[in-house]
Amino acid sequence: MAVAQIKSIGIIGLLKDFDKAAEICGKSEIFQPEEVSKFYSETDKFVPVSIKNNFSAPLEKLKNLFDEIGFEPELDFIDEEHIKKAELLKQSAEVVDSLSSIIAQRDKIKEDISDCKSTIEQTSHFLGLDLEFEKIAACEYIKVNFGRLPLDSYKKLVNYEDNPYVAFFPCTSDDAYCWGVYVAPIEESDEVDRIFSGLYFEHNALGEFKGLPEDFYKEQQKRLAELEKELENSNLKIEEFKRFNRTTLNKIYTHLEQENLYCTIKLKAMRYNQSFIITGWVPNDKADMLQKQLEALESVEVTTDEGKNMLKSQPPVKLKNCFFSRPFEYYTEMYGLPNYNEIDPTTFIAITYTVLFGIMFGDVGHGIILLLAAIFMWKKRHMPIGKLLIPCAVSSTIFGAVFGSVFGFEHVLDPMYRALFGFEEKPIEVMASSTTNYIIYSAVGIGMFLLIIAMCLNIYSSVKRKAIGEAIFGINGLAGLVFYGSAVAGLVCQMFLGIPIMTPVYVVLLIVLPLILVFLREPLSKLVEGDKNWKPEKWGGFIVDNIFEMFEVLLSYVTNTMSFLRVGAFVLVHAGMMQVVFVLAEMIGGTGYVITVIIGNIIVLGLEALLVAIQVLRLEYYEMFSRFYIGEGRAYTPLKLKKAER
Repeated sequence: MAVAQIKSIGIIGLLKDFDKAAEICGKSEIFQPEEVSKFYSETDKFVPVSIKNNFSAPLEKLKNLFDEIGFEPELDFIDEEHIKKAELLKQSAEVVDSLSSIIAQRDKIKEDISDCKSTIEQTSHFLGLDLEFEKIAACEYIKVNFGRLPLDSYKKLVNYEDNPYVAFFPCTSDDAYCWGVYVAPIEESDEVDRIFSGLYFEHNALGEFKGLPEDFYKEQQKRLAELEKELENSNLKIEEFKRFNRTTLNKIYTHLEQENLYCTIKLKAMRYNQSFIITGWVPNDKADMLQKQLEALESVEVTTDEGKNMLKSQPPVKLKNCFFSRPFEYYTEMYGLPNYNEIDPTTFIAITYTVLFGIMFGDVGHGIILLLAAIFMWKKRHMPIGKLLIPCAVSSTIFGAVFGSVFGFEHVLDPMYRALFGFEEKPIEVMASSTTNYIIYSAVGIGMFLLIIAMCLNIYSSVKRKAIGEAIFGINGLAGLVFYGSAVAGLVCQMFLGIPIMTPVYVVLLIVLPLILVFLREPLSKLVEGDKNWKPEKWGGFIVDNIFEMFEVLLSYVTNTMSFLRVGAFVLVHAGMMQVVFVLAEMIGGTGYVITVIIGNIIVLGLEALLVAIQVLRLEYYEMFSRFYIGEGRAYTPLKLKKAER
């Protein structure tokens, strides 16, 4: 539950060492460059370094061409061999030209195949027509139009029987269209075209075709076979190119990536007279190593500072969690990374999400199935949520054993309870009326406990962020915690334990007074933090606004607590849904009983797993995170070029 420590690093040296310094930073794989203006307040005399990234465009072209031919480049082993930049760009251009040429040839063949298929498709509708295409096209006194009519329009041609120039000769048809040809004298063609246009006639460009439709159709089929053979040869040529040039392609790609990475660092640098300035972030434990490498350069000086001293520059965040919590970083990142001086909530969400999921999805059988599905999602599909669901599935199995539920069978585990604990049957009968109340009260109690924990985390986080006023007087600060905790303790003692602690002194000191402090939190916070302008501009407006706000605050305490009723509700829903499944199965009987139980379990498992995952996440984000977590940090993303193994 921590954020890894980060250091800022400033690198200053003469321009003659600029390229080498950028190269060292890039090869370190731990350096995240930052704008110089974020580190220095006075930058009037700084100017950008005059460089141009000549490697970005060639790299992008090469990547696009690799996608075109289905080549997955591998980052080559980067040794000390250094290709001159001009030579690298020349080699890249040669590869791009070669690839572009063979891709253009392949694409031309594909285009010809597409045209040929289109021609064959169009010609197929006029097979049997005893007319030669080129002779028809050569007619001087009539206009011939090949195409298709919607069937509804074809039926409407009867309305033009009185017009001798409207003549349509059908050839083939399907459920939607009728293909054919209409002819008209040249002097009447405009009017006839208008009529057929109104009937939604679609023209086919068959004027350039030659010979009888059958002969032309066969010629085009033969040509299609030849083109497909050419395409096959073209693809073989591409595969041979990939096979014979794999080493060269990987080498050029790697060096382009490397130079592009160095340019990324250089473009964020600034120049002051004959010196350069590079700034960025590195992990605490690696800062000394990078500093020594840079200071080995003759003119370079390096300065570092702790991230906590550079909060105005918003240090990037790298989460640091144990193996159990690490998968839940997925949920933390989804909400938003913590600020550098904020607590990391990953461990909190890992524990609470796992426990709440297990309670709400408590079934031994369903838990085991979910575990297998989660392992498949993680191992085979590489889905981050799969690894996250593994502890949740284990938790579901454990709570399923507590509730005594196995695929909805509520008393299968009774022998285990007798053997281990001497019970006649399972101790928790979920659907019993007395147990139902216990489950509901327990769910609310869990909510109260977790909300108090969230407020404690907020106090700690506020102190860490030096927001002392928020820590003391905030809704989720010490004043809010005292109010909520006292109200909860008072109600529990009065209503359930019979202890009359809600005395006037108790109410005034532990409930009313904290509420007054929360009401005055804005001016009191400013006063504590030394702000001279701590008084509101108008006390009347301040009081009216805060009266309405306090109503919302009190309502939030109640609604947030009641939201945890869903934890108990899902325990009851599971048992209730499985009861319905067994009632239906018993009504069907026989083989249908088994089938119904299996199908019912599949439906309940899938539906509940989805709903529980969403509802628990909602509790985390809206009921708990909202009380202690800001989540406006940015990720630590060092520039990195991974080296492939030789």
